[in-house]
Amino acid sequence: MNIERVNIGLSIEQKLNELGMSKSEFGRKIGVPQQNVNRILDKTSIDTDKLATISEALGYNFFKEYTDDLSDTSMEVSLAGNNNQVNGNGAHNNINGDVSTAIWEERIKALEALLAEKERLIKVYEKMVEGKV
Repeated sequence: MNIERVNIGLSIEQKLNELGMSKSEFGRKIGVPQQNVNRILDKTSIDTDKLATISEALGYNFFKEYTDDLSDTSMEVSLAGNNNQVNGNGAHNNINGDVSTAIWEERIKALEALLAEKERLIKVYEKMVEGKV
């Protein structure tokens, strides 16, 4: 499993811009004054309870920002199949061709979805820049 390094404040700010939500409205939803909202947006890390509150307020699971989609997919597939044998260290000893193909297909789908999301975020960022210039 890969753990991503995330600038969570930037991710939250991008989501706010995407939703067209003001900082004061966001602050009201999470129960903090606007000056504290600015502090949250400047942070590169955040308390998990606060992140859960923010995720609920914005309707987006920010926790998934910290893992790559591939590890979740491979774990689900490797644990779901009866043909998989896994040793005590979590390494695959034997995976048949059908399961292996399914894993790669799922990984490709996950990468395509990730690419589409990144392209969408780039467009949001470009719109933000255009509005500020």
